Order: sequence, then C-alpha cells, then structure tokens
Amino acid sequence: MEHDRHEIIVQESTPSYGKITIEPLERGYGVTLGNSLRRVLLSSISGAAILAVRIEGVLHEFSTVPGVKEDVIELLVNLKHVPVRSHTNSVTTLRLEAEGPKVITAADISPDSEIEFPDPEAYICEIAAGHSIAMDIYVGTGTGYAPIDRPRASFLPIDALQADALFSPVQRVKYNISDKRMGQRTDYDSLTLEVWTNGAVSPESAIIEASRVLKSYYVSVVDTLAGPGSSALDEIIKGEDSASATLDTGYDKQPGIVGFPMGENSIYARPVRDLELSVRSENCLLRGEVRVIGELVARTREDLLKIRNLGKISLAEIESKLAKFDLHLSGDTDSSLNESIDSGEQNQKEDN
Repeated sequence: MEHDRHEIIVQESTPSYGKITIEPLERGYGVTLGNSLRRVLLSSISGAAILAVRIEGVLHEFSTVPGVKEDVIELLVNLKHVPVRSHTNSVTTLRLEAEGPKVITAADISPDSEIEFPDPEAYICEIAAGHSIAMDIYVGTGTGYAPIDRPRASFLPIDALQADALFSPVQRVKYNISDKRMGQRTDYDSLTLEVWTNGAVSPESAIIEASRVLKSYYVSVVDTLAGPGSSALDEIIKGEDSASATLDTGYDKQPGIVGFPMGENSIYARPVRDLELSVRSENCLLRGEVRVIGELVARTREDLLKIRNLGKISLAEIESKLAKFDLHLSGDTDSSLNESIDSGEQNQKEDN
C-alpha cells in the first residue's frame, strides 16, 4: 500500500466509551476496515458473565422468593446485565447473602480476588424487611451470547438455574468515513470508530483484541497459501523488506540514488502511484522495482527503457507526470528526449 504508516488518534477515552480515528487509508479501506472491526467487536470479544445461580429454597425459574420484589425470572434477567470482569478462565462461584429491607446490588456479592464488578451499583433485586436471601452465583468466561436453553454444564448443582450469558463487553459500535487530504491527493479515507462497552473492558482494549482476531485469520491465509519455500512467501518477504528499506531510512541506499532525502514528508519518499500514471505505466515501474519517486528520478531514460513492456508512450507519460512536480529523470535534457526514446525502441517493443 502507499501508506504503511497510519496515524491513530484517540479523541475520547473513558472506561466505557472510546472514539478513535485511523488515517490515512486508501480509498475504500475505511469501509473495509471499519466494517470488519465493527463485526468482530460485536461478536468476538471475550468477556465474563454470570452463567447460573442457585437460590436457596428455589427449585425452578417460575418460583418466587419470599419477600423479594422480583420473581425469579426477573432476577435472572437482572443478573444477566451485571457487568463482570474475570481474571481467570475457570468458573468461579461467588456468594451473596442479604437481609431486608435492602436494595441488593453487585456490591453485595462477596468479593473474590479473580472477579471484579465494574459497576458495583448494578441492580439485582429488592428485599423487604424481615426476609433474607442467599444464593451462589457462577461466573465464567466466553465470547458472544449463550442462551438459557443451552446444554447444562456438568459442574452445576441440580437446583442451579441457568441464566442467559452475555459475554461480550461491547454494547455498541459506530464508524464514520470522511475524506482525508495527503499532499495533492484528497481521495484518502479517514476512519472514525466509536465503541461503547459495559466497563468490563476498555474500548481501546476491545479494538486491540478485535484487530488481533482479524490478524490471526489473515496470518492463517498467508501461512496456508505461502508455506516455507513457496515463491508466494518469497514475494511477500521481498516486498516487505523493500518497503522497509525505502521508508524507514533517512536516505535511499540503493546504488545510483545519492542524497535524495527520504523523510516521511519528502516528495522522493512518495510512491510512484502519486504520479497518477496509467495502470500500464505504473505496473511497468513496479516490475522494474521502482516503487517511490526518489527511485524513479534516479533512473535515466535508458534505464527505464530496459524495463519489459515500457516503451516510448509510457516513458513520455512518466516524464510528463514528473514535470508537474518540477522533477525529471536522471541526466534529462530536453534535446535528447527523442533520441533516447528512438534508441530504446530499437531493442524494446511496447505491447499493445
């Protein structure tokens, strides 16, 4: 891609809301990246949830608990929406005991070193004076959503009631695409991503995890299609090494390129695609390992005419585009243009 370095701007950050901007992106990649991240954020971020509860004196979900305002089904629904943060992958059993009159919240659950409740004020139920309630709460981890009618876990007691388990800490995701100007080009994308969570996971952490999920799939594709010794893998490695050598150094180190400043904002560090050449001419340059403008202006006409399928039409187009930036090929003089082209054409035919 033209821009391997993207600026990540954190515009807002709270435990439950985050707004970041990623730019610049190639045209169309704002939607590609934004939609991919949104789908993964909503479906595949791991988290913790209350799996089940065993209430003393209650045998099924259609019961009521003496002195408790809510029936058992309402109580299970309230427990489902209690945000949970777990530091273990094992199922943890917590204890809740309370006497009325009292409004019972997540803060009334006995503390555990492995389990946290980001919102201690999360409502569970209300109990009247002269009554009490005792329950065991089972907390586990997972991704997505597990319905109440899922297969029963073997570790649960016979009188435990399963609850809907909403593991995903991400509640809502929104993205917006706007135009971004880079130099003379105004057709780059700027992606703004907004993420709301229940506080168990920060929005930034959720975005990082979503990116890692996507990366794991892409790496799997590369590893499968470009195994060790594969020519495809060699091309990938070669391309990465070349891009790194071009963009990460202060000056281009290739033979014949002397003193061109290759800083990130230098015209010489910009990709040849910024010249807005025809697809044919651009492909010829890339085939000749000419990727940035600094490499192009260090070449002579003779050098370019040696590239397969690059003839006088492509050469004229390249020089015309360079002239718009007040640039020219190495050793370029106006009077020698036709001679160089004609000489090169004797040995090089351009495909139609």
